[in-house]
Amino acid sequence: MAALQKIRSKGVLLVTIIAVALFLFVAGDLFRGLESLFMKSSQQVGEVEGKSISIQEYQKLVDDMQTYYEVAQQKSSFSEDELNRIKDEAWQTYVQQQLIQTQCEKLGLAVSDAEISDIVKTGYSQMLQVPVFMNQQTGRYDYATVNQFLTEYKKLKESGTQIPEEYEKVYKYYLFAQRQIRDQLLTQKYQVLLSQCFLSNPVEAKQAFESRAEESDLLIAAIPAASVKDDDVKVTDEELTAKYNEDKEQYQQFIETRDVKIIDVPVVASEADKQAAEKEIGEAASKLAAATSNATAGNVTRQATSLLPYSDVYKMKEAFPSMVSSTLDSTAVGSVKAPAFDAMTNTYYTYKVLGKTTQPDSVLFRQLGVIGKDEADIAKKADSIMTALSAGANFKEIAKKYNQVGDSSWVATAQYQNATLGADDALYINTIFGMNAGETKKLKLENGSTIILQVMKTTNPVTKYNVAAVVKELKFSDETYSKEYNKFSSFVAANTTLESMEANAAKSGYVVRPLNDVTTSAHGISGIRATRDALKWVFDDAKVGDISPLYECGSNDHLLVVALTGINKEGYRSQEKLKDELTEIVKNEKKVAKIYESAKNVKSMAEAQKLKDVVVDTLKHVSFSAPAFIASTGASEPLVSAVAAKTAKGAFAGPVKGNNGVYMMQVIDKTKTAEKFDAKNEEASIGMNHFRNASSTIINSLYMKAKVKDNRYKFF
Repeated sequence: MAALQKIRSKGVLLVTIIAVALFLFVAGDLFRGLESLFMKSSQQVGEVEGKSISIQEYQKLVDDMQTYYEVAQQKSSFSEDELNRIKDEAWQTYVQQQLIQTQCEKLGLAVSDAEISDIVKTGYSQMLQVPVFMNQQTGRYDYATVNQFLTEYKKLKESGTQIPEEYEKVYKYYLFAQRQIRDQLLTQKYQVLLSQCFLSNPVEAKQAFESRAEESDLLIAAIPAASVKDDDVKVTDEELTAKYNEDKEQYQQFIETRDVKIIDVPVVASEADKQAAEKEIGEAASKLAAATSNATAGNVTRQATSLLPYSDVYKMKEAFPSMVSSTLDSTAVGSVKAPAFDAMTNTYYTYKVLGKTTQPDSVLFRQLGVIGKDEADIAKKADSIMTALSAGANFKEIAKKYNQVGDSSWVATAQYQNATLGADDALYINTIFGMNAGETKKLKLENGSTIILQVMKTTNPVTKYNVAAVVKELKFSDETYSKEYNKFSSFVAANTTLESMEANAAKSGYVVRPLNDVTTSAHGISGIRATRDALKWVFDDAKVGDISPLYECGSNDHLLVVALTGINKEGYRSQEKLKDELTEIVKNEKKVAKIYESAKNVKSMAEAQKLKDVVVDTLKHVSFSAPAFIASTGASEPLVSAVAAKTAKGAFAGPVKGNNGVYMMQVIDKTKTAEKFDAKNEEASIGMNHFRNASSTIINSLYMKAKVKDNRYKFF
């Protein structure tokens, strides 16, 4: 009873404890759910039509697109810029596919497996026109080749055998090609359906034909808008507003952007760095001069870590950098080029010409590897083969005896001259290109292998060089970087507002630059590499007026500070944002109006030619269907074409207000083209033109409605 009474006395406390425990139990699941949701959200690269794409999904798209280029272009490596283009293409392809697929689902459009199969069988797709799917004899797409590959791949897969990397790559490409073909075919179906909404009629067709078929030759007098000084025209705020409202639809933007101002400090080599580099290249030149063999000269280039690795082979001039190749002909064998600096490549260089010779550009040869149980046995077999060949034995028959093919193949200078070759490779190349057509040689390599070589044909001889070059990039030292960093860091710390930064930048030797309309799809601010952190700050953290931390970016050779100056939302750009652009447009229109007032009473070409600032020229084959380009004003002028079409031969017309000037013209001649009117084809062509003109508007509209979010800047 006492215990019970004690419990009762602590009832409120117990209830509270139980309630808290229950809450924590329930909340735990809630928090775990929220955590999972947050983690999922943090991995989203973007969103289209309310459907998100994760970093893993996007990376697969990029990998597939890279595989496409590897197979289609037979490339194994890509530059950073090329990889960025691949990433962009993967994203743009994904977005467009999502937009089209959403519309096709609403319309009931689909692509069947049978349709895909038909295309794969016929090769009727650019995606299938790749070397691995070609018949080697015809050079054309061959379904039998594709089918054979798929059969072999399936057998390897089922057997559990390690599948070669190249096979995996081709199979991956095949699957990617199928998906792309499906998407492309679906897009075509959507476009065909959409194109049927754009029609023409016999009246429009006739007018379009006549506007194209009749041409005029003109004597034209133009007064450029630029002939009026800026100070002679004034632009009011009311005029700017009127122009903005008139052209408002042109100022619509489909993605959110940012306006920033930056200070970019490129770190460059100091005078002390240059002197150190000059000393180093001078020492390398002295060592090259003292080198008594090709091997010694090659060691000099390796010890100096030259940007141009040495291979002991003869190469054509094109294989060397321009600063080397431009002086090769005038540099004697055995001499050393004096150290010099090339501003284009930011490199110091020197080189020694080790040899100059004449060799064929290409050689047709065949070879036979000699195999034996030991060195003596190999030597004996090699001598026996050479004796047999000298006596007229058939090379391919001997090769067959040793389980080798003995087929001939061409080797061209271009195949090896840009590669870094070892001693055996160099010996091999030098031997082949040093042989005459019909000659057979026994070659023993440093690795112990013995090869029988036979040269069958050679191309026309070309001049080649053996050159050992030391090429060194001029780099800044750690001391130089630290000095520049400390200086800029102190400036940033002392100028914490944009106003202060702009006021004091010039005094410290810095330049504040504006960058407008930066997007999340940018791979770098102002073209600088490795600025992802800065982009994340601009789009995720910054408020207008904020200044970023100091970023070390580029190839560790740029110091960057960013200030956010504006946020441009989706929709119509503000009039204030467009003030400068609008001012120029209105100012130009007022200049044209001013010129028109001074020329409006002109009634003949003779009068027009007497006007101030007039430029007289002849225009031929001007038609209503195409704007006339006026060289003196640098503008396309549709109104000139329209007036010319309505003016009789010999008659004077004008003045006419154009986009960039005022024009007066006299029609010299009128001609008809030989083209015959075909109403049916004309109507079809006009309808298709209407569709093409509307396509971009339709896609932009779909894009806006899809609420596309591109968050790739957070990851790449």
